[in-house]
Amino acid sequence: MIYIGDHLAFWAFAFIEIGFLLFAILAAWLISAKQPNKIKKTIYECGQEPFGNAGDYKILGITRYFGYAVVFFALDAFAWVVLTAAMSISFTVEAIAIVSVYIFIVLIGIGYFLTELRKLVR
Repeated sequence: MIYIGDHLAFWAFAFIEIGFLLFAILAAWLISAKQPNKIKKTIYECGQEPFGNAGDYKILGITRYFGYAVVFFALDAFAWVVLTAAMSISFTVEAIAIVSVYIFIVLIGIGYFLTELRKLVR
């Protein structure tokens, strides 16, 4: 068996991978439909009622769901805080009460944000 070296193996793999990607992109372009229709021109709205043409709202489509991304990030950070606190504190009635109040405050804020966001999106 021939040993080609670490650097040469990396570059060989990189060029083979780029070749496969270029082939996949070219094949997809060759077999794709070239004439747009009404369905292709509408925006995919993840359950929301679509409006307008897809090409007209490239930036707006991103900003419409920014609020959901903020809520997801807030809940994700909140989960990490609660989980790390649960591992580091002793389970007394006082500690459970403090964490419960913290959870309640965060959930109230996120609920309020989602109701206001729902008014904007619909």
